[in-house]
Amino acid sequence: MRTGERERRRMALVAATSSPLLPGWIGCRARGADDVPVGVVADVLFDARSRAPSWLLLDLDDGRHVVAPACGLCHRHDGVQLACSGDLARSAPVSAVPPDGLGREHALALAAHYGVRCGAGPWSGILQPTVARAPAPSLSPAA
Repeated sequence: MRTGERERRRMALVAATSSPLLPGWIGCRARGADDVPVGVVADVLFDARSRAPSWLLLDLDDGRHVVAPACGLCHRHDGVQLACSGDLARSAPVSAVPPDGLGREHALALAAHYGVRCGAGPWSGILQPTVARAPAPSLSPAA
């Protein structure tokens, strides 16, 4: 198989398997790697240079908003599972309001908190901040 054809097939596979999943992350429940509920995905922040999802904006049940890395994310039947613990995500530097973008200083603080590389940036989301502030579903199990 020629290199050009191999690359076209690889890109087609990436487009077919990953791009439809990203909008599905918004509104789903996020759990830590330790299975602790964290919050609801309010937005996905993309790196402008790589166009890859880099961070998730999480709406916590107490009304705070934090940002967690998208790398290592796993899909679950009931949402997504982060690569970090629930406690680590919940204790991340808080975003005062849901951003429609992520600044370099905040990204560096987040990278240090999670022990990951922050990437080149800039990062921008797909939702407007007012949409991301919609009430989150309860994370507690139904009684």
